[in-house]
Amino acid sequence: MLKFLVDESTGTKVSEKLKQMGFNAVSVIEIMRGAEDIEVIQKAKEENRVIITNDKDFGWLAATYRPPSIIFLRLRRETAESKIGMIRHIIEKHSDSIYGNIIIATEKKIRIRPL
Repeated sequence: MLKFLVDESTGTKVSEKLKQMGFNAVSVIEIMRGAEDIEVIQKAKEENRVIITNDKDFGWLAATYRPPSIIFLRLRRETAESKIGMIRHIIEKHSDSIYGNIIIATEKKIRIRPL
């Protein structure tokens, strides 16, 4: 079962929607507001959670700290609806490829790279 840790940059609406969809999702804003990125990665590792973020810093941190997975959203429209739509698409089309990878998603392309 996929478990998610939604970064502050992504917002609480995304974690709320994931919960409504039946997923185990928590928001950094709710459980560790203001945490450093490394602390977010450590929490994801402790709880085997996929980090969902818009924060570019997670790309280079992932190589060093190796979280279970990162979904990195690089969307032009930064609305909660567009983020949720992209995450839903990734879950539906790429669920077997989420753990162990960094997924970089734009409106035009989804790249999946091993961590």
